[in-house]
Amino acid sequence: MALGLYFGRTALTDDIDPCYEAVQAFLEKFTAQFNTLSCLELTGVHLGTPEGQATFMEMGKISDCTIFVGETARMVVEIVEGS
Repeated sequence: MALGLYFGRTALTDDIDPCYEAVQAFLEKFTAQFNTLSCLELTGVHLGTPEGQATFMEMGKISDCTIFVGETARMVVEIVEGS
């Protein structure tokens, strides 16, 4: 969302390519670091089920998500600063 806010259009006639390019750069960076974009693969649990959510909490997977969110923020800043 941050990339969309920064690179997105303010008018329908604006070029959408800078936003698409920024998002693609982010997806490539994240995948290069974590080898996937899938929450299931990142956490090892299916968060769409009550059982998966319970396992997530029991295993303390929230600390993993903190790492993913922190790295995401760092990558987004990198992309914005590089523009």
